[in-house]
Amino acid sequence: MIALTQRALVSSILLTAVACAALYGADPVVAADFTFTPTVSVSEEFNDNILDSATDKKSDFVTRLQPGAAAAYRGPSLNGDLSYNFDYQNYARRTKDDEENHYLALRGSAELLKNFFFLDVSDTLSRVSLDVARDVTAESPYANQTDRNRANVSPYLLWRLGETSTLKTGYRFIDTSFWGSPGIDRREHVGFAELSHNPAARLSLSGGYTFASISTDVVDYDQHDLSAGFRYEYADKSFLYGGIGNSWQEFTDSRSASNLFWHAGVSKDFGFLMATLETRVQYTDDPLAVSTEETTYRVSMEKALHKGAIGLSSSYTEYQDTLTDGSERRKGEVRGFWRAELSQGLITSLVLIGDRVSQKTLMDYPYHFSGSAGLSYLFNYDITGSLNYSYIDYRRELDSAADSRQTNRVILALKKIF
Repeated sequence: MIALTQRALVSSILLTAVACAALYGADPVVAADFTFTPTVSVSEEFNDNILDSATDKKSDFVTRLQPGAAAAYRGPSLNGDLSYNFDYQNYARRTKDDEENHYLALRGSAELLKNFFFLDVSDTLSRVSLDVARDVTAESPYANQTDRNRANVSPYLLWRLGETSTLKTGYRFIDTSFWGSPGIDRREHVGFAELSHNPAARLSLSGGYTFASISTDVVDYDQHDLSAGFRYEYADKSFLYGGIGNSWQEFTDSRSASNLFWHAGVSKDFGFLMATLETRVQYTDDPLAVSTEETTYRVSMEKALHKGAIGLSSSYTEYQDTLTDGSERRKGEVRGFWRAELSQGLITSLVLIGDRVSQKTLMDYPYHFSGSAGLSYLFNYDITGSLNYSYIDYRRELDSAADSRQTNRVILALKKIF
């Protein structure tokens, strides 16, 4: 497993190097901005339920060392950002073996032919949750998650149709792989055409067609998407937007699916409060399924404070496997946050989350609650110190803590930017 991960990491780094070289070759030798910023972070965590168990709770101290660096390049026809972080975790009481993780992010764009021919590349390596309904990467350093590498290369042409319209046509290759987990690898060859039109200063219209040939470890399929939409700024910082389309999927095992997708919403800046109401249907990244349709309804409110912000949101989401047309999985969530600068360099934050996911098996915990509070302070010499406490609670019944899975985490960290 370790050898496989190392080979995959080497392949990712080689792909990144090739992409960077290709982009660099697009820029002539002229004045440009280049920055290189090393960083290092060290933290100590106390976790009273390191194995995420309801019956066999074990505590441990986790020492975490994260050296890394970020580079940015800005040129006349080339822009690029590259960052890498190595994450080493040591468990003092040996409840787990030491862990080594890698985080990589590359994003670059090049203008190969002035105002017409462009190239975008990206590559990301990160930890993601195996459960599409719950992102657990912020709650645990390892539980129910995997390494995902996604590489994207997209050459495209930008056709300018008069003063108010543009047509973007191109190709996109996407390779998604999961390392050391049951995640379903996929490779996508995508052709697309996207039309945008601005008939008025505050109104934009759009339309598009996409064809994708997708190969996965389970089944291959072709997908056609046709859509149209609009966006209208009816007042300063206030928007009305929407769009609708249909997706047709043809699987190699003779199954097929046809589904509507849409997005619609309205946002209003009341001066003292920003409110947003939106709904969306889209295909989402699900490591354990070939094709998952996500339907979301969300309302949020956020208020800017003198030196901070406070917000509240509520959402309802359904997840549907379009390949099997199986039963839906539903999630309801309420989330609130508060952030404030107490004094120069001293920032505090509070986040509260509660959600319920429809139960599928007896091993599932439908109810989930979490809260985190933190303080951070910026010292001299670009050194930041932080102290965070979080509480996580998974329950089978809302009003009963019997057989619940509860965890307390305290993390003290220092980060230096060079």
